[in-house]
Amino acid sequence: MNITFLDTQVFQLNFDATSQEENINLRDFDISFSPVFSKSNSNEFVIIFKLSLNNEEFSLLLEYAARFSVDAEIDEEFKTSHFVKVNAPAIAYPFLRAYISNLTLNSGFLPIILPTINFTKFNK
Repeated sequence: MNITFLDTQVFQLNFDATSQEENINLRDFDISFSPVFSKSNSNEFVIIFKLSLNNEEFSLLLEYAARFSVDAEIDEEFKTSHFVKVNAPAIAYPFLRAYISNLTLNSGFLPIILPTINFTKFNK
């Protein structure tokens, strides 16, 4: 089965700078992801990342999607496969990391570089 990474899209973005009076001293990072399978297109699926990041300068909430296609119809075995749970998120995550770095840099802050994630361990 051939699998192709198609594109990414931001579905939700909340980016709030913290004023000096509201200076919150938080260093909080949380990320989750889950696959979503289309009912209308049985050859595509999406990995949805949900990310929250808070620090003393800003608060960030993001919903980010990475879309993949396969050359065969997606069946139940594929939906529970290692590829969907580990490989697809690992392929998409560097694009999310780059997006966050560019977003924070272009917003006038030091670029945030998200930590690397071992998706095999994350899955367990």
